[in-house]
Amino acid sequence: MEDGKPPGAHSRLNSVVSRGSNHGMTTFDQRGAHHWTRRKVRRAGSAFALLAVLLLPTAGSTLAEPARTNSLWERIVMVGASVSAGFTAAEPLGGPNTPQFRLSRYVEAALLAPHQPVRNFANTFFFLQPESLGRQQMDNARQANPTLVLGVDFLFWFCYGDGATDEERLRRFEAGLKLLESIPCPLLVGDLPDASAAVNGMLRAEQVPSTNALAAANRRLREWAALRPNVVLLQLSKFMQTAVSNQALAIRGQTLPEGRTRVLLQDDKLHSSPLGCAVLTVAALDALQGRHPFPAGEVRWQPDEIHRLVLDSLKAGRSAGSHVPVVPSPARQ
Repeated sequence: MEDGKPPGAHSRLNSVVSRGSNHGMTTFDQRGAHHWTRRKVRRAGSAFALLAVLLLPTAGSTLAEPARTNSLWERIVMVGASVSAGFTAAEPLGGPNTPQFRLSRYVEAALLAPHQPVRNFANTFFFLQPESLGRQQMDNARQANPTLVLGVDFLFWFCYGDGATDEERLRRFEAGLKLLESIPCPLLVGDLPDASAAVNGMLRAEQVPSTNALAAANRRLREWAALRPNVVLLQLSKFMQTAVSNQALAIRGQTLPEGRTRVLLQDDKLHSSPLGCAVLTVAALDALQGRHPFPAGEVRWQPDEIHRLVLDSLKAGRSAGSHVPVVPSPARQ
């Protein structure tokens, strides 16, 4: 708050002094002129002092602060692997259709509250070096000074991938948890799904952890999260299981009936479809609200609406000359 000063106080004082000077101080001798000027200055100084005292907050009073938006949304950062980064098997190195699968687009479309653009540090090639790329993502995330970090699939390759024994996988999983401990703000993390349906497609059999290792890793994750108030767990495992088996899915008071959830995954049975990205976004924000409450009106909760908004934004980009084709939504079966 800037110091308060009576408007025009200095100019009035200068005017008084100037008028005396312009008239040559003909009615005062030099000593009297100095005495007259000092008296005026003392009076002006007393006025300033009185005003300063009056402006001090009294006991029990508060100074008004400007209205702020929910700080949770101010600086959102995403970390993780290909589900967060956006991936389609038709464009393994990225291409014109890939933006439709980028999870941060759906988070942007879901948020009604003011926020800075979501920063997405996720990497499609995370599976090659999860520890080094994970460390790099954590460095980038901290430098962004986030108010919220979303790591839907960050831990996946700390258990999946190469691993001769269950113990080796669990040691690597512990390293992933250690990296996440450096995030002080609210942090949403997905648990480990059973991705065995993707074997002989996107995954090789030796990349899939045993049932025991998967259960142990998820148990350890729940224990780890329970000790950290900033951490929110997303049941990615439930999402995957429901979509692979084409069972009914209830989310935020809405139900996708049995036989109509398989379209939430791409044909590779590992990565989310565009509609699946919208559903996953709603599930993530719903889980977040349970641990870090925020007004429901700050979020769009309808996956169909979020999905439509993302497709419309891509169409608008194509019309503007960015040449982004749009893949039609798969028909629900």
